Amino acid sequence: MKLATLFLSSLLLSGISLVPAQAHVQSANTVKLACLDGRCEKDIKQLHYLARYGSLEAATLLSMIYATGDGREADPKRALQMLNRAVNRRHPPALFLLSEWYRQGFVVEADPAKAAELLQSAVKAGYAPALYKTALPKLASPDPAIQQEGLTLLQAASEKQLLDAVFLLARLQLTGEIANQDISGAANLFKQLVRVGHHESRPYLQQSIALLSKQPDNIEQVAELQEAYDIEVIQVIGRDFKTESMLSNMVHQLKRTGLYVHGSMFRIRGQQCNASTGCVSISPRAGDRDLNQMLTNSL
Repeated sequence: MKLATLFLSSLLLSGISLVPAQAHVQSANTVKLACLDGRCEKDIKQLHYLARYGSLEAATLLSMIYATGDGREADPKRALQMLNRAVNRRHPPALFLLSEWYRQGFVVEADPAKAAELLQSAVKAGYAPALYKTALPKLASPDPAIQQEGLTLLQAASEKQLLDAVFLLARLQLTGEIANQDISGAANLFKQLVRVGHHESRPYLQQSIALLSKQPDNIEQVAELQEAYDIEVIQVIGRDFKTESMLSNMVHQLKRTGLYVHGSMFRIRGQQCNASTGCVSISPRAGDRDLNQMLTNSL
């Protein structure tokens, strides 16, 4: 797999992988990057500003920019410095990302022990991609007890709406493999996936509808499922899609919180949002996608 067309794609598809498989042997001269010619310069400057005033999300994104050389000259040392800033604050996406770097020997020397330790930290923090990644080998184990451990992790990742986790759990529930068979529950998960444009779920939803249709008690649910199946989901992703706009949207949302600007009391390390600190909750505007959704590829 070539270096992603945007460094963000590694984060956005973190349920699959956070590091391009051959990134450590390729350069901007051999692959097509998305932020060449200064296209992302304004947003990268904003990320530096936000990171300077405490945004761990910005620091994590900057680490990928300097790791891949997409938007700035590749600088492994600076990439690691940026990522460690977030790791030291136990930022779950950063823990998971550094785990992947140590696992694949990207930016840092390969170190399976450190990779496993960081991955476990991300799991303890409840980070969905880490839960999913840890679940997979356990589900593949021949030991039923270990399989159940994997199922518990998969369910936790699914509850956090990680697309890959929801899809896998739905298939297990449909077949009754490892998980208890629950065709109705699986169908509802496939419906949820289809509604957000997950095309791989469509044949499974169709199969679920066929199975549920055999039972007269399921008439109402079957009608709802069929309605979801019949709705055409149009995704605004195609030849006019600009990858740098995704970065701009993330920067915009970070700026809107007002937490990472000059003079903000939220620069205090460990400052938490609760009743005593009088934090303001920022409600998403129409068209916004939650930052966590972007970083974890969730529903």
